[in-house]
Amino acid sequence: MIPGEHRLPRVVLDELAAGRGGADGVALLRAAQHSKSMLLVRAIIALLRERGHPDRAAIEAAYRLLAGLRSEQRAATLGHPPVAAWAFGTAALLDGDGAAQAYPGLLAAVAATAAVRAGVEADLDVPLAAGAAGRLDLPGLGTATLPADATRARLRVTHGHVWAYGAGERVDIGAGSTDPRWQPVPRLDLAHHGLRLSLLLDTRSWRHVPGIGAGHRIGGGLTGAWRLHLEEAWRLLVEQHRPVAEELSGVLRALVPVPSPGGGSRSGTFHHAFGAVAMSLPPDGRSAAVVLAHEIQHAKLAALNDMFALLEPGPPELFYAPWRTDPRPLEGLLHGVYAHLGVAGFWRRQVRVTVDGAARYRAEVGFARWSRAADDTVRVLAAQRRLTPVGRHLVDGMAAVLAGWVREPVSALAAEQAGRLLAEHRARWDRSRTPTG
Repeated sequence: MIPGEHRLPRVVLDELAAGRGGADGVALLRAAQHSKSMLLVRAIIALLRERGHPDRAAIEAAYRLLAGLRSEQRAATLGHPPVAAWAFGTAALLDGDGAAQAYPGLLAAVAATAAVRAGVEADLDVPLAAGAAGRLDLPGLGTATLPADATRARLRVTHGHVWAYGAGERVDIGAGSTDPRWQPVPRLDLAHHGLRLSLLLDTRSWRHVPGIGAGHRIGGGLTGAWRLHLEEAWRLLVEQHRPVAEELSGVLRALVPVPSPGGGSRSGTFHHAFGAVAMSLPPDGRSAAVVLAHEIQHAKLAALNDMFALLEPGPPELFYAPWRTDPRPLEGLLHGVYAHLGVAGFWRRQVRVTVDGAARYRAEVGFARWSRAADDTVRVLAAQRRLTPVGRHLVDGMAAVLAGWVREPVSALAAEQAGRLLAEHRARWDRSRTPTG
């Protein structure tokens, strides 16, 4: 598994700097992310050999199976977002002082998943995670429940049939299995006007990701409200924001439901889990569409930052961000501007397709507020000396787009409300940092 060299044409970088990228651009980013995952897996194998890890033989056998598959077969499994995040975290633990907390045995489960999907013959020893109580998680595929005292599983793929063995029991995990001890990963498939979005709800695999599994609350499956709002969001995006929908279709592979906060909603992406979005239950389809338009920006920027440094190292500094209640480091500020460029663009398109009434007013307020917020903040970024040449190109591209947007007219009432919201946010932020007593 030797990754190839990746280049980003200048025209694609220009598009990304303008907040776009398109299907071709995100395909290049995805290919680079796959190479990153392969390099991390190779690093894990080298570190296991160096440390003489007790599961080394099983994991190396899994690695050889993966190496023998076609590139697209490997990519489908290694590119599964929690697997990519696991590879990064596990390599870091093995390379540092956290080897005892690492679970490199997941690579055997990854290879088993790849073998099942590819339909190749396989006989793999899969070490189970510490404290797994007999649970065999096959990332992106499902979970087999073996006896609680099982510490290893044997997975066999032969003649189209798949079984997991452990502690004297066998679980049928093949396609169409009715064994109650096998739970396939739920999938949400959305399609509208010929454009598809297919999302896996693989909540179990995230438990093996260092720094995520233990530090984040992950919700359960999708309720009827979830499905309804996401279907509405996809229709809206495909019909009125087609370029964004095409990027989402090319990038997103996993949805991570998280509990809603006390008020409002929350969402996020994980830098090393390209293709995943975490979000709480949105109040409606339009809100879900805004979240997706926001988070695809974070995903693109994180992938671009893996290919090119955007900032030079420097002393820690904190900055005001008109979309946060806490001060942000420079990297966070850059991400925030790029994400809110996407949000402003969403509302700008909504203004163009909404005729009148409350919906148009809301779109105008959203466009005016977030284009002005991003424009103010990109000026702060432009003054920073830590920008690399690629980082400078990115900031200049965003600034050029925003400079045009803030000059576009909206109704006087919408402009006034946007200004009021921005001023109120800044005033609250200033008060929270004013010493009292």
